[in-house]
Amino acid sequence: MSNSAQQRIPRPSLPLLAFMMSLGPFGDTEYTPAMPEIARSLDVDYSMVQFTMASYLIGMALSELFYGALADRFGRRPVMLVGAGILTAGALICLVSFSIWPLIGGRMIQGVGATAGGVIAKAAVRDAFASDQRERVYAQLNAAFALAPAIGPILGSIIAQSLDWHINFAVLAALSALLWLLTWRYLPETKPKVNARALQPARLWRSYKRPLAAPDFLFYAVLGGCCIGVVYTALIGAPDLVLNVLGMGTFAIIIVALAVLIGFASGAGLCAWLSKRLRDLYLLSAGLGVLLAGSFALLAVALAVGEQGTLAMYLTPISFCFFGVGLIVPVSTANAMAPFNRIAGAASSVLGFTRMGIAAIGTIAMSLLHQSSVYDMPIVFLGLSGLASVIFVAYVALRGLTPAKSRS
Repeated sequence: MSNSAQQRIPRPSLPLLAFMMSLGPFGDTEYTPAMPEIARSLDVDYSMVQFTMASYLIGMALSELFYGALADRFGRRPVMLVGAGILTAGALICLVSFSIWPLIGGRMIQGVGATAGGVIAKAAVRDAFASDQRERVYAQLNAAFALAPAIGPILGSIIAQSLDWHINFAVLAALSALLWLLTWRYLPETKPKVNARALQPARLWRSYKRPLAAPDFLFYAVLGGCCIGVVYTALIGAPDLVLNVLGMGTFAIIIVALAVLIGFASGAGLCAWLSKRLRDLYLLSAGLGVLLAGSFALLAVALAVGEQGTLAMYLTPISFCFFGVGLIVPVSTANAMAPFNRIAGAASSVLGFTRMGIAAIGTIAMSLLHQSSVYDMPIVFLGLSGLASVIFVAYVALRGLTPAKSRS
């Protein structure tokens, strides 16, 4: 699509897109400070409560495959309204849950609804913004993505200190309902000409097959997935580390959230500034180097001081890791989506499925390895950052480190 054609498409409000994109991540973290209390209240092992995150990510990953095609067929706005409605329903199920399995099921429904925001936001950016503006816009939206999971534990910790854990889901239900109302009132349709054949099985397969058959797309999608996996494993591992292993109070989770926020936002901000000055693969190599170094440093702290370590000792390498994630995610998102115009919705779906699928595997591994140990997070961090680094080295060996920027 030409820049002149894109100028005729109504541009959605960036704050609304940020809200759409960040409510899901906020819902990931807002209840995490209450996870130890949920385990005690429901009389289950902490690893079972961690599966509430895995079920959420599974719901997100599977639904990613459908939202893009639905958005191509019916438009961005109506599909976003359906997604916000499902998100609200899932939060209400969690709100009235008093055993672990309904909670796990409600979280999966929440994941199905939360997916819509990310898919529609990315597709709307691809619809309405010129190619030379998208990376900057994605960087801004990913800054909101960073803020949401950092703000979530702050509010969640306040609730956990004085209120029942069900209130966490009352907050999520209210915010989900607000998203539905804002979408209905303010989100314009950025795809005025829908694709009537987008849901035909053969065409759907071809739409999914096209990005899957593109080596560059898979490269950027898997790199982003490993980084998102680091984010989510940290979300379910940090409350256990802080409350159960190091024996600190829920207020310490606020400190963790702020440190993570500073790390991620600093990386995303630097990425936005450097994206016009450095080639993308150089930015990715720097981000991966920071992420891998932070993962090794986290393991070194665990080996050196174990449970006798202070919060600052563990928080420094974790923040370092999130700085690296902030460098990688905006670049990988922009480059994965760049070649796909007419099937932006389907490409966004495959991107989300790949990234959330990898993140789900990471959280499942975290739950299965759970020992309430200082080694839980370092092991998974190293696995994900190591996989991303191996893939990067293989890609560079095949393609070189200085290909032209991928823009369309």
